[in-house]
Amino acid sequence: MAIFFKESNWITVRRCAEADGVAVVPLGSLEQHGPHLPCGVDSIQIDEIMARMVARVDPELPVCICPTVDYSVVQWASPLASAGVAPTTLEQCLLDITHALTDLGFSKIVLAHGHGSLPAGRSALWQAMHEKRPALYVDLMPFDRCQEQIAEIVGGPLGHAEAAETSMMLAIRPDLVNVDEAGPTPADPLGDDFPFPSLKREGSYIIPPLESLPDGFYGSDVTLASAEKGEKILDVLAESVAEVVGELASAPTPAEYKHVWRRPLPGE
Repeated sequence: MAIFFKESNWITVRRCAEADGVAVVPLGSLEQHGPHLPCGVDSIQIDEIMARMVARVDPELPVCICPTVDYSVVQWASPLASAGVAPTTLEQCLLDITHALTDLGFSKIVLAHGHGSLPAGRSALWQAMHEKRPALYVDLMPFDRCQEQIAEIVGGPLGHAEAAETSMMLAIRPDLVNVDEAGPTPADPLGDDFPFPSLKREGSYIIPPLESLPDGFYGSDVTLASAEKGEKILDVLAESVAEVVGELASAPTPAEYKHVWRRPLPGE
């Protein structure tokens, strides 16, 4: 019963929800990915991951893949090219989507990030809880979950539009990739001369100015990319998402996630 929302009629969608199905909302973006990759990389990749995930999940399990949200928070990329929305706008968009899905009867909702781990997604889920919209909400970041495996496959550090993303695009849409257009790949977006080295450690988050990345990409050397590596990376990511979605779809939503609870006062 794994379905794609926009390819299904209303009866099929409603039956998926009534079967205690999982609604998955993929999140992409429209932003520059260097001179060698298209601006829709994040959306193209998460769409492929969803397709591969569905192929791995028991087809009898109730899973509904929603259309990908292509617009995201991408203002950092605007000096080259991007089209996005404000963080508060994205939060409201995702909140509205979760409202629509809970109105349909879904009580398990997964946001699957193809564009980093944006706080707007998690904030939207907290807002849904604030508005007393009970459900089992999951903010899923496949690339974060599989970071070590991807780095091992590609043979270098992860980043933006680097060898890992280039490999995946070579596997999905090689016609949109031109590795020859990419120059040397900076490994560190903050550079060796960054005056605050303590901020480079885990636990700090800095938005690098694109001026420090004039070609718009960093991480592992793009020349390490190959379609074979891309296939492996996509399969690792799809397997990780399938594990989560398959588990969610295989068991009923716990009762405590389906109602608003308030602890009684002592003696009541």
